Amino acid sequence: MNRIPDPLLGLTTSDRLNYSTGELLGADDFRDEQTYHRRQLAQALLHYQGSGTLAGLRVVVEHKPGADAASDEVVLQVRPGLALDRAGRLIEVPREACLRLRRWFDYLAAQLPDSGAPDAGDLRAAFRDGAVVADIFLAFHACDRGYTPAFASGPFDALDASQPSRVRDAYELSLVLRPEKNLPSAFDPWAEIAGDTPEEKLSAATEASLDAWDMLALPPADHVGNWHENPENVDPTAVLLARLRIPAGPAPDAASAPEPDWSAATWSDPATNLDNTIRNFLFPPAVLHRLA
Repeated sequence: MNRIPDPLLGLTTSDRLNYSTGELLGADDFRDEQTYHRRQLAQALLHYQGSGTLAGLRVVVEHKPGADAASDEVVLQVRPGLALDRAGRLIEVPREACLRLRRWFDYLAAQLPDSGAPDAGDLRAAFRDGAVVADIFLAFHACDRGYTPAFASGPFDALDASQPSRVRDAYELSLVLRPEKNLPSAFDPWAEIAGDTPEEKLSAATEASLDAWDMLALPPADHVGNWHENPENVDPTAVLLARLRIPAGPAPDAASAPEPDWSAATWSDPATNLDNTIRNFLFPPAVLHRLA
């Protein structure tokens, strides 16, 4: 499935379709109507709930013994769940997703040195305190599908032209190396709500609400560099799920990668290698009622 641009992003106005009898309608009109309703829902969810995990999406690691120690594997798993991204879009992971960590690590290590491959240089930079650090991000990924015959579009005529009849709201998982010295947590626009008394907390919440429009807005198109916890090479709307630490020894020389430890003893307690609490959790009113 191909990734297609989402008309929801970059939309600054919200015109509703106005129908009249005898009016000629085209594909753009129906697309604009869908985008209007999607934008209204996304704006409501983003400013009412924020962005983060709504349910599920637990990240776990599991050691898989091989025929010998040299073939041991560690599998990173993201359990099914639902999240809101930084644009207010719902992202559903309907079934478990897996990544073989050893294959991923070996691929990046094979790019060294000076190959120019993405993330190759970051593998050494992400090594600190006896581990290589990487973050798991979840992003919205719209894919076209169900191609059907249609009028040709573009500068060339075609007798067998087709267009997708459906768009699937899918997802994309990324494992991103973090070479930064000061690793950020998930951005929380309400983090400054504090005080010693209920009145002080209410005052802080009021001030935060007045600033929430700017804090929750996407970065402009000409924005360069990191945006909150999302590195420059990561979709700015993606949601941070967890932080992974791969135990490793230092690189034997300047042209090599750190040497990871894939043994069962090292991965016997996954909680020491994986932090699921670094994300934002979006609790429903029933949970807040229980907490109160």
